[in-house]
Amino acid sequence: MYLARESVRNGDRDKAIASMRAAVDQLDREGQLLSWGIPATGVLVETLLDGCAEGDVAEAEAAIERLAAAPADEGLVMREIWLLRMRALLARARGDDTAYRDVLDRYRSMARSLGFGGHTAWAEAMVASGE
Repeated sequence: MYLARESVRNGDRDKAIASMRAAVDQLDREGQLLSWGIPATGVLVETLLDGCAEGDVAEAEAAIERLAAAPADEGLVMREIWLLRMRALLARARGDDTAYRDVLDRYRSMARSLGFGGHTAWAEAMVASGE
């Protein structure tokens, strides 16, 4: 996933997204969507929303909803925090400032309350960017 993300940075976006998509699909087929598939879905969604080519926003939303719909025990906080991050990014990509601020506030609060330093830093960076 991260190698594919680097490929995007080097200009091979279409091939990289195809690799990411295949990796997430394979994790889902293997029953790993709620483990390695959580951050993998996050990378795919972020990459799709960074480019915003035709169909990318819809594909990102579908990936988010697939992860959200995966059966899991209640309180799977790793999934919930990633979903908040992805939903904030989706709202921003759609230009929905109200939803973006609401979801971003919930994301930042959850990250802080759980002591998830990486997510807290991501949330703070999103706030600081003023987007």
